[in-house]
Amino acid sequence: MKEINTQISTVTVFRDGARIVRIGKTELTAGEQTVKVPGITRYAEPESFRVKGKGNAVLRGIDVKQISQTYEPEGDVKELHDNLKALEKERAVIDDKILLQRTRGERLNVVMSQFSSEFGKWYSVGETSMDQMTKMDKTGSDLILDSKRAIRDLETDLERIQTESAALHDNINRIQGQRRTETFNEVFVSLDVKESTPLELEVTYQLRMASWQPTYDVDIGEEKSSVKRIAVVQNQTLEDWEDVGLTVSTASAQPVEAVEPNPFYVDVYTPQHFGMVATRSAAAPRKMKKEKGYAEDEELDDLMMEAAEETMPDIIEDYTEPTETLGGITVYSVPGEVSIPADNDPHPVTLTLEEFDSRRLHYWNAAAMAEVVAQDEITNGDAVLLPGNVKVYAAGDFIGETYLSLQAPREKFRLGTRVAYDVKAEKKLIEKDTEKAGITRGKQKRGYKYSLEIQSFAKREITVKVVDVIPYSNSEKITVELPEPTLPFKKMELGVIEWETKMGAGTETKIGYSYEVEWEKDVTIRPPLP
Repeated sequence: MKEINTQISTVTVFRDGARIVRIGKTELTAGEQTVKVPGITRYAEPESFRVKGKGNAVLRGIDVKQISQTYEPEGDVKELHDNLKALEKERAVIDDKILLQRTRGERLNVVMSQFSSEFGKWYSVGETSMDQMTKMDKTGSDLILDSKRAIRDLETDLERIQTESAALHDNINRIQGQRRTETFNEVFVSLDVKESTPLELEVTYQLRMASWQPTYDVDIGEEKSSVKRIAVVQNQTLEDWEDVGLTVSTASAQPVEAVEPNPFYVDVYTPQHFGMVATRSAAAPRKMKKEKGYAEDEELDDLMMEAAEETMPDIIEDYTEPTETLGGITVYSVPGEVSIPADNDPHPVTLTLEEFDSRRLHYWNAAAMAEVVAQDEITNGDAVLLPGNVKVYAAGDFIGETYLSLQAPREKFRLGTRVAYDVKAEKKLIEKDTEKAGITRGKQKRGYKYSLEIQSFAKREITVKVVDVIPYSNSEKITVELPEPTLPFKKMELGVIEWETKMGAGTETKIGYSYEVEWEKDVTIRPPLP
């Protein structure tokens, strides 16, 4: 049996998996030979292995086995444990000494306080002198200060012991943690070698511990918007992908099935009676200024550096050429070689940069918004846009983040909602008549008249969509009438009125409308009218 070392050459990443291709080379002599390919991650699916190659040999078959190997730790931890026990004993002695010194200090304070309280009595009857007070105060202060110094020295020793103990614990954990068991796959390839020959072997397998998520950088322009597709790749396969050819596919590695329908039976409900009623609780309802002393030679160096920087070329970013395969699956072959380590970190890989048609829209909800917002309606190209996070830019300036749902080819979607500082809008109540109908008819009526005033400060023609809300009733006892507004509305549904108008640069538009609400005298309207 001959062992062959292989290296990962190409990786195809799916939405929820990956296909790995390994290539290795060796020399074989004539006869029946078995070649072992070791060191393949345990996450590889055994049934997915495929082998092909080049050389004067016939492939007889392949066998995949999962191997476990235990690595024993190096070093002896007994000496480390002994050192740790010695430090623990020293720590206990120091703790006792600290406690003794603190108790001593407390007693000295009590003695000093008691002496101070009794000294006046003794001094008044002539049994002591002021010198004794001064001597006692100096002696007590010196003793307390010595106690504090001793405690400080002992705490320093305690910090040293804690540091040494932590280092010993780390070494013990490191040595004990070196004992590990690793599981991996080995592929055994049976070959009938016709004559001595160089052999190039290619092993392909699939696994699920890899994935990618789409994300987008969208730069909004006036009539065109650029969309950069980025694949955020995660490699958790325990195999580093070093200088590999990377392909990103929109396909899924999960199995798909066509579900056949079952009959849907309905019948008459017959209640069942039980002797006991059972109840259950319902589940609860998601660049700095230069200093004056700057030397002339340093200034010359800066000028030379600036001149060198001016001649440096710009960094070029390569993009993939997408290819559509069977069933609408898109494949992106990343140019050059890519390295992605096996870790839990996301690794962004740029796929494409495309330009889509777009148009600027302005939107104002007069009933709920004080400001007009701008949006851009973008028309997708010929490839699907998968759901993913989006960073939105306007002329290169970052304006926000959002989430993009699935967008079919040539479907329109809106991005970049932001305050439109070049458009002002105001809703004004012109008239309110609360007694428009006489009570003799047994009804009440109230009328309202509004003006929606929009002013454009833009440098070009813009399109503005305006919406407002009037009362809407399902009751026959309440009626709402809307005369024709000064600007015909585009749509009205359930009291929501929608206008769309074009405004030239520096122009103003006014939309006037009114409505009347009439209801029977004994009816109370909820919620109340404005």
